[in-house]
Amino acid sequence: MDTIIDIIGSTIVGSLLILTVIAMNVSLSNAGSDTNVSVITQSDLTEIGDGITYDFYKIGFRASPAILVADTDRIEFRADFEKDGVPDTVYYYTARAQFASGENPNMIVLYRRQWNSATNTATTTGASLGQTSFDLTYFDSTGNSIAIPAGGLTAGTHLDDSLLSTIKSIKVRVMVESPNRMMSDTTYAGAYWEQFISPKNLRTLM
Repeated sequence: MDTIIDIIGSTIVGSLLILTVIAMNVSLSNAGSDTNVSVITQSDLTEIGDGITYDFYKIGFRASPAILVADTDRIEFRADFEKDGVPDTVYYYTARAQFASGENPNMIVLYRRQWNSATNTATTTGASLGQTSFDLTYFDSTGNSIAIPAGGLTAGTHLDDSLLSTIKSIKVRVMVESPNRMMSDTTYAGAYWEQFISPKNLRTLM
């Protein structure tokens, strides 16, 4: 009888140990997966931020007027990117991303369209790297924020042209989230990027 009890006890203890090991392995696997997702999300955000910073610092380079459209989630500006003496036009704007069932429904696509004035050709690039927001705030030479009306500012009217010419700095905010939820919980991995950009070519247009 004692032998049977010992066997049953040993079986229970062994089963508990196996379950503990399995749980630890699952936990470590989930943690590793979540870490990879977080790293990828941060890498995507860095790529987006680098591209925006490069472009925005060139706003107004050998081009006037510099900004043609200014809104809270889109901007169109001019700069001589090719350094050929002919200003090009770059337009950043967003659109809702296509997502599969179970993926993050908040994802958007950040598009960049460049019009090459020398060749009269347009190139549009846009990929959903998990962006969920793209927000722009504009400031004048004194550091005060410029109120953007509904629909934004578009060059071509006296009032809009006047406000567009007062823009000297831009704050860009981008939020990136993972397409799928984390393994360890029900949230999405997120990374936030914010940059205050003051293009020198805008500062000279006083």
